[in-house]
Amino acid sequence: MPQQDDKVVKQKPQLSEQREINTTNENDAAPIESVPLYRNVKVVIPLFLVVLAIAIFAWRYYITLRDFVSTDDAYIDGDRVSVSTKILGRIDLLTVDEGDSVRQGQILVRLDDSDLRAQEAQAKASLAFARENISLAKVNMDKAQMDYQRATTQFNQSVIPKEQYDHAQSELESSKARHNIAIAQTAAAQAQLGVIQTQLTNTVIESPMTGVISKRWVLSGDIVQPGQSIFTIYNVKDVWVTANLEETSLSNLRLGDKVEISVDSYPDAKFIGTILRLGSNTASQFSLIPPNNASGNFTKVTQRVPIKISIERTDSKRSQNVYLLPGMSVEVKVRVR
Repeated sequence: MPQQDDKVVKQKPQLSEQREINTTNENDAAPIESVPLYRNVKVVIPLFLVVLAIAIFAWRYYITLRDFVSTDDAYIDGDRVSVSTKILGRIDLLTVDEGDSVRQGQILVRLDDSDLRAQEAQAKASLAFARENISLAKVNMDKAQMDYQRATTQFNQSVIPKEQYDHAQSELESSKARHNIAIAQTAAAQAQLGVIQTQLTNTVIESPMTGVISKRWVLSGDIVQPGQSIFTIYNVKDVWVTANLEETSLSNLRLGDKVEISVDSYPDAKFIGTILRLGSNTASQFSLIPPNNASGNFTKVTQRVPIKISIERTDSKRSQNVYLLPGMSVEVKVRVR
């Protein structure tokens, strides 16, 4: 019996120790659950960072709206000319192709001129014939002049009747008229020859400016109509930016304002430009179907006005490898404050 009591006594301290451990754990857990949300570090710090990021973004967005006018409705632009023919003809030769550089006055196209050469020979023959008619009319006019002078003398001496004198006078007037007709025919033949020679010069088409062939529209052997485009040439040495800004932003813009330019093709390069010209009308006026706000229902739409921006320099270290081509997408930002 005394041995059993010792076991019971030994078990009691173990139970009491277990209770103390459980009590300690409960006391440790209680303060964590009872901490307010605004004092919980695991919640406050992430929430603070999120709010700070939103505040910074909102501030920068406000500064951008207040101090800058920007748009991505912009592109690289340049002088462009469409090379076309003035006469109907078949293309005999194209001396250049797309991507070739050309200089002003360089021959680009030759049209078939065989028909015009034949017409030129015919016109020259007609001109020679008309000139011979002048000589013949001149001889007849001189003869009629002498006959008239003789008839005048004889009529004054009553040698010939009045009828014969009138015939001599009429013949003189007729010969003068035939001489004038021959001169007019010669002038007409000369003009016709000039027209044909002008058309011959139109069979050779030269480049109107120095630039690059951007597009070839026809091939050798094609028959082209007057005014039909054969080549499109761009002057890539002199380019600028055309930006379509909202009309509500124009009041803050001035000629000479500096512009930050970002070209999508060169994201690492930053270009600096200057406003050269503000548009005199909105871009919608040159659309295929201009809006007619005076008829039907009217919905107000913010219009955009094109402005011309020069490209003066770039901050890129690879500026020598930067090629700005017409049509490239651009983003512009103008500081107005």
